[in-house]
Amino acid sequence: MKERMRSKFLVYAAVLCGGLFLFMSGQVSAATIVKFKLLRGHVIVIPITVNGSGPYDFILDTGASTTTVSSEFARVSRLRPADRVELVTVAGSRFLPRAYLSSVSIGAKSVENLEAIINDLTEARAISSGIHGALGQNFLSQFNILIDYRERQIEFEDNDELATELRGERLPIEWRDERMLILSRPVTPARKSRRFVLDSGIGSLVLFTEDWRNLKLDWENCPPEYVEARTEIGGRGAWLRRLRSYSLGEVNFSSLPVVVMESDLAQSGRIEDGLLPTSLFQRVYINQRKHFVILNPK
Repeated sequence: MKERMRSKFLVYAAVLCGGLFLFMSGQVSAATIVKFKLLRGHVIVIPITVNGSGPYDFILDTGASTTTVSSEFARVSRLRPADRVELVTVAGSRFLPRAYLSSVSIGAKSVENLEAIINDLTEARAISSGIHGALGQNFLSQFNILIDYRERQIEFEDNDELATELRGERLPIEWRDERMLILSRPVTPARKSRRFVLDSGIGSLVLFTEDWRNLKLDWENCPPEYVEARTEIGGRGAWLRRLRSYSLGEVNFSSLPVVVMESDLAQSGRIEDGLLPTSLFQRVYINQRKHFVILNPK
């Protein structure tokens, strides 16, 4: 049976408006705190162990439904593809080999028999040649985690101990088509709720729409700038705009850059309204057991 897997994308742009540069796809044991490297201001790179070997540098990607490994890593590790699946992105689709990793570990946290798509990872390795893959939700969804950009660390909790300590609005998690969505409630009755994929792999808020004027948001007067949405299988055009003000949970933003994917193609088959980068926040707490997220918990 053919399977279709959706992937998000990276966005690259030299932007004149504001001078912004964008670079935009178990088994539980003891508690673990893992330090990470932060590249390009938003890309989280963590050390992981695969099949008892490593550590290897992988991108932490909460926006990806599955894990991906580079073709080179698969060759050196002698991974044998089990079949092929269709990877679908906003830039098109491609059938790619799929293998299974006997075990993947971050510190004391481990998942066995983990699905992994094999791809060249050209865009990811352009960030750093030492990146061997991207760790997706088929691993991360097994755990509650706190992503802390201030301390450059990720904390994996055991028994909801952080849930009792952290304060802030709890935004509900909804799982659809193997994607973790959070609901952004409107601040005024005139505005609609929006579903976002919480995505640690991108650096700017992304909105999908047929026409940006239908979004009814508080846009700045700065002219839109053309950007390119890049995936591991191609790219397509988008627009960078700025929101004068925007609120997510209890967090308020001003002059917020937004990448707008405009056209029927951008919306095709999507249940999410956009992608929300975790790097917009100092800390993000994700509780998979009780199905909620806290943005900038106190």
